[in-house]
Amino acid sequence: MKHIVGFSGGAASSVVGKIVAEQYHNDTVLLFHNTHTEPADNDRFRKDVSDYIGLPITDYSDGRNIWQVFNDTGLMGNTRITPCSRILKQERSLQYLKDNQPAILYVGFTVEEWERAQRTYARYLVQCIDVKFPLIEEQISKDECLHRIRNCWGIRLPYMYEWAEHANCVPCVKGGKAYWGLVYLNANDAWKFAKQFEKETKNTILKDGSLEETLPDCLRLAKKWLRDKALKKNQAPLIPFPCECAL
Repeated sequence: MKHIVGFSGGAASSVVGKIVAEQYHNDTVLLFHNTHTEPADNDRFRKDVSDYIGLPITDYSDGRNIWQVFNDTGLMGNTRITPCSRILKQERSLQYLKDNQPAILYVGFTVEEWERAQRTYARYLVQCIDVKFPLIEEQISKDECLHRIRNCWGIRLPYMYEWAEHANCVPCVKGGKAYWGLVYLNANDAWKFAKQFEKETKNTILKDGSLEETLPDCLRLAKKWLRDKALKKNQAPLIPFPCECAL
């Protein structure tokens, strides 16, 4: 039996990798699907975690980045549809699992993300694939994952956690206006590329205008999000309806 961890390389999937490897070290797989759209520091973090757990990363990737997928499918990823996540992660995960049965898939949704877990469970159920969510089972929160990695493992978290909620693609087309304002401030090259892609394809990622047109509003909301974070106030999520890109 293979015990396959959906290893996106964020904090939650890293803690799941450690939990599963402690029980089934010789049969644990850290399964990664590269979107070629992430910051280099995410790669550094994945390697640090892989070394700490003592298992290699199994890279089973499509080979394209998200923009190539949008071009090839004719579908612009946005807050409503995500061909990037479906093709680069979900379909790759499913194919690997089918090719490596019997196996159990372990996904790093935290206790706060039980709704995402339900959707993922249902999607794999119809494929007769067993899925487990160790963080939900053990009532482990996102903050607890960050604490374990930073303070117990002694590993530096991805730089993205200084300005975003997840360590994933930059940009993530599911992000709202505050998110895009933060991308402009912290990953300006990625923002410029997305802006140019909108112009070339005559599509928009945000529903009420192009990135260039909505920039003032995006920056206003981003600065409010940062103020709320500094004051430890409740913050609106940067990605209101995240896809199951943890896979």
